[in-house]
Amino acid sequence: MAALVASCNPGAGDEVADKDKATAPSDNITASPTTKTTGRVLGTAKSPLIQAFVPSVEAQKVVESARPLAELLRKRTGYFVKNMTATSYIAVVEALGQGHAHIAWLPPMAYVLARQRNGARVILKVVRHGQAVYHGIILVRKDSGINTLSDLKGRTFAFVEPASASGHLYPRALLMKNGIDPDRDLKRCIFSGSHDSAVLAVFNGSVDAAACYDDARTKLAKTMPELLSETKVLARTADIPSDNVVVSKDAKDSDYDTLREMAQVLGLDIEKQVRGED
Repeated sequence: MAALVASCNPGAGDEVADKDKATAPSDNITASPTTKTTGRVLGTAKSPLIQAFVPSVEAQKVVESARPLAELLRKRTGYFVKNMTATSYIAVVEALGQGHAHIAWLPPMAYVLARQRNGARVILKVVRHGQAVYHGIILVRKDSGINTLSDLKGRTFAFVEPASASGHLYPRALLMKNGIDPDRDLKRCIFSGSHDSAVLAVFNGSVDAAACYDDARTKLAKTMPELLSETKVLARTADIPSDNVVVSKDAKDSDYDTLREMAQVLGLDIEKQVRGED
């Protein structure tokens, strides 16, 4: 459900930390990973590896699309993997830090926070449509009378999440660059809670404009083709680094060679399954 807030200013972010390089896949997987804090063996039926996802779309969609990935990892590695969808981007970061999640699929800003707070490490980077970058877009209805960014002044606007790069940070920077202060110049702005919700808020007329990642509208259009005929992209952000697969600082890097192996075997299929693409 969409979360409404009085202000769209979440506070300043911190500087980006360097990413650790992923090592090459191992051919011989001989032991299950363990946690350094508890010594508990992970990857068993009683103590599965917890794989966490941010609520980029509706939670149930994330769970359903990630299930084949967990099953495939179980089949190929012998590890039991349990998927979870957190209530927010920050909740995934906290889950990594508290040992409630061991693997997480994080957008760039959420990774930066996880790195700074918990020492989380990147082991994989998502490639979408052959690119290691993606974009945020600002979406409006075609009949809204909004044709330029300056037309957004005095209008209502939906961002996704405070820590969302494509659904908040980059679009906010784009607006500021074009002389629009969201807190001062917009009539009202909200955080919708997911990219799907942001798109639908525009389509349903709940807001005049919304920010989301560049494929959000086209994905929803598979079941709602009228989205493409009734909405339009007003503007695109600069390049955004793609999502990362990260692990908690307690994990040994070699424990996750199996995931790198899966990425090589499946190519883009992992990303498609996580995002629910056909």
